[in-house]
Amino acid sequence: MSSIQLVFSNFYIGIALGALNFASSYTTKNTRPWPYTPRPVPAGVDEPYILQRYGSFLAHLRAAEALADVAGEKIRDVYLHHSEKRDISAAERGEVAEWVASVKAVATETPLRVTSGVFEVTGARATAAKVGLDRFWRDVRTHSLHDPVAYKEEELGRYLLKGEVPGPTWYT
Repeated sequence: MSSIQLVFSNFYIGIALGALNFASSYTTKNTRPWPYTPRPVPAGVDEPYILQRYGSFLAHLRAAEALADVAGEKIRDVYLHHSEKRDISAAERGEVAEWVASVKAVATETPLRVTSGVFEVTGARATAAKVGLDRFWRDVRTHSLHDPVAYKEEELGRYLLKGEVPGPTWYT
């Protein structure tokens, strides 16, 4: 089953949640509002652009978490219904694999968007190495390069357009 891919996906989502938490704390304490806006505000946390970006980050991460939860339930159900008899069909296994491939795609793209986007809402000073915000992006980017998500997306396309069920591999 695709358990390890689901683990990687949750790992990436967790890193992005950590980045969001770290960045929001930084923003609350340090980020200044943009001084040239037509509608000046007293603090960075009142800046409409900053509020919108954080809202988008949170919504996308919640969607990734929900998708990961569904994929986890699919894997759980396979083990509950088929582990003793070992009677899962290729089609059933393939469907679960594609749920996990979907999570992998979303859980790679979303954390990369969040961990790079947090610099837009924290400001230039947050890019300093001493702040440490860059570690979140680096952790997701480095780990995700070991298993390029483009192959999961191609697999999903073949499944959807051609009905091809992916074969099991040592990595899934």
